[in-house]
Parts: sequence; C-alpha cells; structure tokens
Amino acid sequence: MLIGQYEHTLDNKGRLTLPSEYGAELAGGVVLTRGMEGCLYLFPRGEFERLGDRLRELSLTDSRARKLRRWLFPQAHAAEPDRQRRVVIPQWLRDMASITDKVLIAGMDNYIELWNPDTWREQDQALRAELDDADFFASLNV
Repeated sequence: MLIGQYEHTLDNKGRLTLPSEYGAELAGGVVLTRGMEGCLYLFPRGEFERLGDRLRELSLTDSRARKLRRWLFPQAHAAEPDRQRRVVIPQWLRDMASITDKVLIAGMDNYIELWNPDTWREQDQALRAELDDADFFASLNV
C-alpha cells in the first residue's frame, strides 16, 4: 500500500529518490504520466498495465475513453528505480507539474501523486474547505 506524504529534493539530473517504504511495491518498475489538477502520477508498472487493460475494454467510439487515453498514454514514461530508489522525472513532465527542485510525494494507495509543494498546499487548503460540507463524500458510499 502506497500511503503517506514526503517532501524530497530532485538531484541535478532530475532524479527523485522514492521513499524506502515504497521500495518493494515499486521494485518492478514504474510509469510516470500527467495527472489531474497539476500533479504527476507515478504508478507501479503492474498497476499501470491494469489501468491499460481496463481502458482497452472501453469502446473506441466513447469520446471520454479516447480523451482519457490521450491524457495518460502519450505523456507516459516507464522507468526502473536504481539501487538508491531513484527515478528520473523527464523535463517535460516536470514542466507540466511546475516541479523544479522540491517534490511533494503523496501516496494514494495504488499509485503516487507528485506535486510542486506549493501547489499541493493550495490543493490541500481547497480540499479542507470542501470538507466543511458534511455531505461531500456521502455519495461515495464508502
């Protein structure tokens, strides 16, 4: 399970050291891609493959499915963590998420979100404001 949040610094080669707590789940490789709300997604390779399998089941005539494919796959980058659990975040992906030197790593159970720390704080404040509405999550039936 990928949980918790961490703030790490990119090295001068654009490499991010992933938390040791995530080591076993990410050892088989990762896929980085564009996320929502200004972040990047980092999936364990197997999880990204499962997502691809689910999207493949959707009809090519469904415009929403095509848009989601266009959002995720052309920007995807596969990587293997090195012995120090580092992965390179390509410059084009860093640019998409306005990531320069610091990265907020947020575990989301089966994937990770990578954020510019300032953007993360803005998103977190907005979420806190929404949660003032007691019914915000009610429709999820969790």
